[in-house]
Parts: sequence; C-alpha cells; structure tokens
Amino acid sequence: MAHAPADEANATRVARVEWVDAAKAIAIIMVVFLHTVFNHAGSGATGHWGPFVGLLDAFRLPLFFFTAGLFAGKVLRRPLAVLLRERISHLTWIYVIWSIVAVIAVLYLPLTGATDRPPALALLLIPVLPTPATWFIWALIVHFVVAWFAVRLPPAIGLGGATVVSLVFASGLPTTGTLEIDKTLYHLVFFLLAVQISAWVRPAVASTGIWWAVAAVVGFGAGAAVVAKFSLLDIVGVRLVLGLLAVAAGCLVARQISTLRGFAWVSALGRNTLPVYLLHWYVLLLVYAVVNTVFPRDAGVFTDVLAPVMTALTIAGCLLVHRLTRAVPGLYARPAWLVRALRPSPPV
Repeated sequence: MAHAPADEANATRVARVEWVDAAKAIAIIMVVFLHTVFNHAGSGATGHWGPFVGLLDAFRLPLFFFTAGLFAGKVLRRPLAVLLRERISHLTWIYVIWSIVAVIAVLYLPLTGATDRPPALALLLIPVLPTPATWFIWALIVHFVVAWFAVRLPPAIGLGGATVVSLVFASGLPTTGTLEIDKTLYHLVFFLLAVQISAWVRPAVASTGIWWAVAAVVGFGAGAAVVAKFSLLDIVGVRLVLGLLAVAAGCLVARQISTLRGFAWVSALGRNTLPVYLLHWYVLLLVYAVVNTVFPRDAGVFTDVLAPVMTALTIAGCLLVHRLTRAVPGLYARPAWLVRALRPSPPV
C-alpha cells in the first residue's frame, strides 16, 4: 500500500499520453476522410457527406494543432538554439523532402495542388509558399518559432495577439493570397493555447468521466447544427468558438476511447500520424482506382459508406507503406549525418 500513490501517478501519466494519442488519431482520421470526400467528389464515393465537410474542417485542424502543442512547452522554454536543433531541424527536413516529392508528384499524378508556377520556381518557393500536401508541417515550424517568443511574454499578450490574428483570418476577409498560410495564421491560437494550459489540461482531461465527453459532444453538435442551419461559419468569431468546442469534444472523447478495451489501436494510430499525413495523398490514388473499377458511379445507398471505407483502406495502406519503408534513412526523420552535424560540441 505504501507504493499506491506512485502507482497511481504512473497510471495517470500513461493515461494522459494515451488520450493525447487518441485525440491525434481522431484528427488524422478526419483529415483523411475529408480529403477522401473532397477529392472524390462526383465519382460516387461522397454520398451525402458533402454538406458536412465544412463543419468537419472546423473540427479536425483545431484539434490537430492543439494536440501538437500539448507537449511543446518544455522545448519552447529552452534556448532558441535548442529548439532549432531538436525540433525545427527535424520538421524542416521532413517538410523539404516531402515538399519536393509533392511538387514533382503533381506533374505526373492526378493530385490536388497543381499550380501555374514552373516546377523549378515551385521548388525554390517551398520555404515561403507551402504545398497543399505538406503545409501542416510548415505551419508547425511557424508555430514553434512564434511560440518560442510568445511564451516569454505575459500569456494574455501572447494568446490575445494570436486570438486577434485568428479572428481576422478566420473571417476570410483579409488574405495572404495563399490558403495554406491563412490557415497557419488562423490555427496559431490553438497551438499557443495548448502550450499555455498544458500543465493544467492534461491531468484535468485524464480525470474526467464519460458524461463530460457526452456533454462536450452535445455542445459541439448543437453549435455545429446552429452554424449549419443559419450559415454562420464565416461570421467573425464563430469559427473560433466552434474550434474551441471541437477541441473540448475531441480531447474528452479521446480520453474515454483510451480507456476502452479493444481500442488500443486508436492510440497506436495517434503515434503514427506523421506517416499517414505524408503518405495518404498517394495511397488515396490507389484506393480511388480500385473503387472506380469495382463500383459504378451511381452506387445507390452504398455511396454513403464508400467514403468511410475508403478512409479506412487509405489509413491501413499508409501504415503498411510506412512499415515497409521506415528503415529508409531520412524518409520520416532526420538522417544520422544531420543529427551528428547539429550536435553541440563538447565544452573544452
């Protein structure tokens, strides 16, 4: 009995990590699902999902950026050189490698993201104009750098500034001219919020029961219904409030999922969101090809289940490709030579 407090603390720590992983899994499932619906529009796979994609978009990205910030606080409070070496260099390597892949891929494959810019120019502009296939990684780089400065300010100033930026760019009235940059600016507030409240929210969510999750889902559902009914999504402040409701619902549901027997695969998926994000565009092409061959354009009521099935097949395909290619140096992480090059010299 003397060890009970320590055992309880260990169990709580594991639960916190697992619910965060489960929340990431929910977000990546929605990412793949949304891209499945968007990119297969008109082919018979969307069914009645089309009208809901806007609301799903208001759910998945706030949750994704919030969970990305939950464990960022430690490195953000270290010297800038440490942040650049330990986090930014990794993200930058992944972003550059997979952006090059994306720029070349759109020349030969029926992928979204094709532009009128020559490929050589598109490659040169990768640092400032993120590609649709890799913009989330670019956004994380921006968020980490901005957050490093923000955590050295009073929280009200950092979060207040990010909130103003979010309200401005969520309205769609001002724009940088690039959707991916606009979305990066809008979602900064969710990343910073997670950094600032992580120490409180992780144990708080870990201690909640199922009724909190039910209440959060009902709250988001009611809000989303009102927004959809009266077309309010582009009203200033509405998207931000809906995003906060989504974060609450996603985290609290993830907490409950992480405790269910037989759902360990959800947290496992949450620990592998990077390869799914990087690979899903390409695996989707194969899934599309199979669906278009097997099912007619008008598959009747079965069209409503095609998009979820395609989503599951795509995620499974991504995990398989990752398993087969994860040993390739530099594909999903910095190569060893770069890690050695960035390692600080020992003091003389």
